[in-house]
Amino acid sequence: MPDVERMVRRQRALAGFGEFALRSDNLDEILTEACRLVGEALETNHAKILEIQDDGRSLLVRAGVGWSSDVVGRVRLEMTERSSETFSIASGKPVITRDIREEVRFELPAFLQEAGVIALANVPIFLPGGKPYGLLQVDHNEPRDFGPEDSEFLRTYATILGPVIDRLHQVHRLRTTEERFRLIVEAARDYAIFVTDAEARITDWFPGAEAVFGWTAAEAVGQPTGFLFTPEDRESGAYDGEFETARVEGVAANVRWHPRKDGSRVFIEGSNRVLRGTDGELHGFFKIGQDVTERRRVEEQLRESEGRHRALVEALPQLIWRSAARGEWNWGGPQWTAYTGLSIEASRGQGWLEALHPEDRQTARDAWARTEEIGLFQADYRIRHAGSGRYVWFQTRAVPVRDEGGRIIEWVGASTDIEDQVRAREVLARGSEELGALVTKRTAELMAAEESLRQAQKMEAVGQLTGGIAHDFNNMLQGVAGGIDMARRRIAEGRGGEVGRYLDASREAVGRAAGLTRRLLAFARRQRLEPRPVNADGLVAGLADLIRRTVGPGIELQLRLHDGVGSVLCDANELESALLNLCINARDAMPGGGRLTVSTEAVQLSADDLQRIEDPPPGDYVTIRVADTGAGMPPEVLERVFDPFFTTKAQGQGTGLGLSQVYGFVRQSGGLVRIESTPGQGTTVCLLMPLHDRAEEAEVRDAPPPPRAVARATVLLVDDEEAVRGPVADRLRDLGYAVIEARDGPEALRTLTSSDPDLLVTDVGLPNGMNGRQVAEAVREGRPGLPVLFVTGYAAASLPPGFEVIGKPFDLDDLARRVQAILGPGRSSGDTNPGA
Repeated sequence: MPDVERMVRRQRALAGFGEFALRSDNLDEILTEACRLVGEALETNHAKILEIQDDGRSLLVRAGVGWSSDVVGRVRLEMTERSSETFSIASGKPVITRDIREEVRFELPAFLQEAGVIALANVPIFLPGGKPYGLLQVDHNEPRDFGPEDSEFLRTYATILGPVIDRLHQVHRLRTTEERFRLIVEAARDYAIFVTDAEARITDWFPGAEAVFGWTAAEAVGQPTGFLFTPEDRESGAYDGEFETARVEGVAANVRWHPRKDGSRVFIEGSNRVLRGTDGELHGFFKIGQDVTERRRVEEQLRESEGRHRALVEALPQLIWRSAARGEWNWGGPQWTAYTGLSIEASRGQGWLEALHPEDRQTARDAWARTEEIGLFQADYRIRHAGSGRYVWFQTRAVPVRDEGGRIIEWVGASTDIEDQVRAREVLARGSEELGALVTKRTAELMAAEESLRQAQKMEAVGQLTGGIAHDFNNMLQGVAGGIDMARRRIAEGRGGEVGRYLDASREAVGRAAGLTRRLLAFARRQRLEPRPVNADGLVAGLADLIRRTVGPGIELQLRLHDGVGSVLCDANELESALLNLCINARDAMPGGGRLTVSTEAVQLSADDLQRIEDPPPGDYVTIRVADTGAGMPPEVLERVFDPFFTTKAQGQGTGLGLSQVYGFVRQSGGLVRIESTPGQGTTVCLLMPLHDRAEEAEVRDAPPPPRAVARATVLLVDDEEAVRGPVADRLRDLGYAVIEARDGPEALRTLTSSDPDLLVTDVGLPNGMNGRQVAEAVREGRPGLPVLFVTGYAAASLPPGFEVIGKPFDLDDLARRVQAILGPGRSSGDTNPGA
């Protein structure tokens, strides 16, 4: 080919590549076109571009013509010391091989030989600044001398490629950055972000702004931003002031309520920043703010709750105080200051001891020394009244507040005036002595002495009631103090979503205070109950674990339940409370351990069995019997056990209302209570409740066994108790189901990588960081619509609506029927063999 024609062709190739590079932003398209044009210009069959990879030790065939798809974008060459490619890049010069069969300078890649390549030319490609990008490689299937003109043409071509590739890299990085920014802005749905011009008219309205305020971009763009401010902020000048501050200082805070499209209001925490050009000219404003409405409302609710609790504490008649460490006093309520005359500052540390009688200060110190052993502070001592200078007896009790690690960080306590109770005991003791003397000496004064004794007994009862209420009320105060303390900590940690449960706990403690009055009414039979049919066996079985934890490991619990004994009509909560009261009394009667038996039985009481006027009518009854092997009671004590305020326990350990409440509740429910006790042999308390219905129980017992499954459905069973999980799994397998067992939430989620269950059956209370509800939510994220059956031993467990729930304890066949009902009739056959 004449040199002029060759030169024109090559110039045309260069020009064509330049035009194509200007039209396209696709690097792969440009590199492929570059290979095609250089192949045409040099009249060869193969051309390719090799790109240095990020590791700097290999080359990728990034683009090419004349090569199959298994080469381009796939083949990588190692940049060894003896490769021509490495040498060309390192030297910055073309490398020509006329015939690879005669090449001794370099080691050539095997794929070139397999493709029939004989001759090749390598030209390095450098980006602006001298950084190597790779190689332009031209191949030929016959021996060929690539002369100086060829080398110069390829060098020029490679010189053009460098800036083109660099430009496309910059375009790609810019687009990636823009796309990342766009995705971040659009994903921030709880952040309202928009831009205005210099006149505060909205120019850009991002999705977060629409999500927070409610107006679409079409409705917002072009509008002055004044419509986003409340009328009161516009009238007060807050709107104009914010933009003026941003103009002068560059940024202005935006922390206020804003209106939404639907008429509601949203609280925003954010800023308004000025946008200026390089010449300092004002271009507009950039506003960004986070929707913190829920946190704001929680904070307001917390302040209101703290105010209510503060009012409650200040309204109490006790002296309320806090101690940072054992005996190191750091705060007292207004009652303390008013009573003792000591200021908060004077009382801090050991200063509070100055208010105590000198003879009682060591008693207080000793009580603090015992707190490590018993876990609470309790002592009786005398406190000086500032007004009269008189020392008055107080009963004091404090409980610890612990952090998440169990470390005691504070003590909360209350001191209750028991002066009348102490004086009553003194009067009673003195009265008894005087009575003995007067009986023998002055019979004529007997009536006066008896009246004095009755008055003393009355005062003792009042004192016992005061002590019991102080005991219970201090427990309630702990619930209030603990809830407020944890709520403060969660707010400080920015975990406002968790505050509600602590406030609920505090509110529950206040509710228990009202419950104390309710229990006082119970023994007087004036409590408003909510009776409903209650299965006696089921209720006792459901309380078994709680009873075991209450009585402790030293006492053996035996249940003797008469299956199908029937139901009684009563308030279930009050019946549970009555049983727990009896079990606690039994525990206290067996300090060295023993056996506690709770049994049920159906009995028929005749008119001879019920002879007293206040007894209920004859008929069928359900007996719930609580028997212990404890100390028992002598006859004189047994006669008074149901009297209000009477107790055989030590001072501060009981109000004497327990058995009175049980007696009042049972009588109000139409039943009666009987008690038998022998010193040294134990006590048995029987609650006899009228039988409500047997039919319902019989119907459950006569239900047919569940059929065997037809299709082999898979059930994921989650329960941390092997004693619960094992039998359930075995029964479901008996019925033909495939069962996957998991002990907790994390293990359940791990099984999903290799299984696809048809049903999730999970306990609500689970260990290791996930409860049953959280497990169900996590499983449903990957498997929407998966049916869930919750198992719970706690009736008030918080579960989402629309889910199936079965309570513990349950019959295995009952659970199996629930499983089959959820999986549908197509999953079971007519085979009713329960052992199948």
